[in-house]
Amino acid sequence: MSKIAGYGVHQSGYYNNTVKDKQTKETKKTDKNDKKEPVKLSARAKKMLEELKKTYRNMDFMVADYESEEEAASYLSRGTKEYSVLIDPETLEEMASDEEAKAKYTGILEDAVGQLKDMEKQLGDKKEDVKHLGISIDKEGKVSYFAELEKAGERQKEFIERTRESKKEERAAQAKKSEGKVSSGRTKTARVEADSVDELLEKINALDWDQIKAEDKQTTGGRFDFSV
Repeated sequence: MSKIAGYGVHQSGYYNNTVKDKQTKETKKTDKNDKKEPVKLSARAKKMLEELKKTYRNMDFMVADYESEEEAASYLSRGTKEYSVLIDPETLEEMASDEEAKAKYTGILEDAVGQLKDMEKQLGDKKEDVKHLGISIDKEGKVSYFAELEKAGERQKEFIERTRESKKEERAAQAKKSEGKVSSGRTKTARVEADSVDELLEKINALDWDQIKAEDKQTTGGRFDFSV
């Protein structure tokens, strides 16, 4: 079982303008999360987590106590796979000790992935703005869906496109060569939270990028997924 160092998390509705005051609030919340004690799980729960990770290899599983949607989104944003899944430790313990609970929540995950894939198809060109998708299950069993969106400025778009056009071996060489370097650009970011995938789709489609302030973003080499 892997842990994100210092985050106190086991790893496998609204959209947020990136204005400075909200960034400050997010930073404070993240700092608060970083100081939390690591989650303690029973042997059965640890085994359950490993089983989930092996079964759903396109999901990045995290187990953490969280008190708000913003805190949940902060954890989910750290995922590195196609989907992030945040589970409250009490729910994971329930899954580990109750077969009905296990069947219920694994069924929810399977349905969620299918619905999210359908949603991405329905988004059309807007899919390019979706940076990350996540699912959270709290201690009451409530399921929420998250999407992080990003609209890159022209400089970043050109940088990404040039890298995509490179050959595979050239990308690897360039990534090694540019390690530690940054590419800056004007970027708009937003976060959407919903109680269902249909609601998530509606909120993404309703997102008005003109109302979101663009900011300079420093991006390390290899940050983006350049797969073709």
